[in-house]
Amino acid sequence: MFEFAVEFSREGTVATVDLNRPDEGNKLTRDMMRLLTQKLHELAGREQLNTVILAAHGPAFCLGRDGRGETPGALSAYDMREQSMGAVLDLYAAIRRVPVPVIAKVHGDALGFGAALAGACDITLAASEAKFAFSEIHHGIPPTMAMTAVMRHLSPKALAWLIYSGETISATRAVDIGLASAILPQDTFEEKAQTFVDELASRPRRNLATIKKYQSLSASMAPEAASDYAGALLALVRAS
Repeated sequence: MFEFAVEFSREGTVATVDLNRPDEGNKLTRDMMRLLTQKLHELAGREQLNTVILAAHGPAFCLGRDGRGETPGALSAYDMREQSMGAVLDLYAAIRRVPVPVIAKVHGDALGFGAALAGACDITLAASEAKFAFSEIHHGIPPTMAMTAVMRHLSPKALAWLIYSGETISATRAVDIGLASAILPQDTFEEKAQTFVDELASRPRRNLATIKKYQSLSASMAPEAASDYAGALLALVRAS
């Protein structure tokens, strides 16, 4: 049923992953998440790539998870973590482990899991009319997994407001609080996003990978350690 719901393509140093369930708002099932995770693991090992793009077909980017067919009542807590929750968490981890920038092209609404997926990427380009929301609280769900995907990008206060209020926010607000990186005009979104991708992909891979590695690891370091690590990484790149 979901065989062609995730598409993969490559052009030069850019790999693109397209969500392709437009009639369902590009909601992802657990099987789709596992397929996407597997592909990201494969892409992580390809040294010819400089960027990975996450995009989608149809009017929405991603309107959340598709939980049809899941029967949590029949699972133990351990099995639920491994089978259901694990698919989500593994996907977030796969994005982090891709050594080069993963760019989300959010041309339409990103809600619930979709907002977390977009925010988990290293760079999130938002079309001017796109909307974002973590609406799980309205459905009686504490979205702790979604929080893990974006908490390194948002301040604690901004994240708390998004999660507790369930408010739908504009692309402008998403950029202001750090959920998205930049706003591009809706009518020229694809063109301007492609221009950015092409320019980024033309950079040396070692530079892109070094930046991502440093940003990821230095966030948990003390200032002195982060400073020393920055110097060590730069010295390695300059000497190679």
